[in-house]
Amino acid sequence: MDEFTNLLLELKNNIDANMDFFQKTVVQNPTLAYYKLNELSKFVGLRHGLVMEIHFPDRKKISDIKQYGTENMSFIFDKFRKTFPIGRDQIKLQAINGLTGNFQIIDAYMYEGKEGLKINFRDSESNNSRIDLLPGSFHLWTKINDEIQSFGNWLLANVYYERIKIKGSQFPS
Repeated sequence: MDEFTNLLLELKNNIDANMDFFQKTVVQNPTLAYYKLNELSKFVGLRHGLVMEIHFPDRKKISDIKQYGTENMSFIFDKFRKTFPIGRDQIKLQAINGLTGNFQIIDAYMYEGKEGLKINFRDSESNNSRIDLLPGSFHLWTKINDEIQSFGNWLLANVYYERIKIKGSQFPS
């Protein structure tokens, strides 16, 4: 199984194992549910040499427990890395070949010797969602469908294969 797919599956299994907690807590204390969810995502991420975070840009979505881990996620490998290990054009080509729909790929975050890419989706279904690609992280501000998952698998294998070695399960912050 591809690593990104495995990562998402491990997260889902951990969320499912804590479903009773989320069902009891999310209404009374959504902040506690949020912290528990990100505790689980960090635990799973550490096993893969990365920090994984789940975001809720729309605060109301925290009550939709079944959608946890399916959208609005960050994957951080090395926040100090300034350049991609492969050319940006290779990443753009993979996105063009692997993603469908109405989207635009632009160079972004290009300052102080840094580089990055932004994939803006313009489909009505995707609600103007995007993928932000930085040399040390990527951020999915969209639903993770099969195409996004396949792209994530490619990214982990071809762009984010160099990971900071974790000592004693601590990830450098």
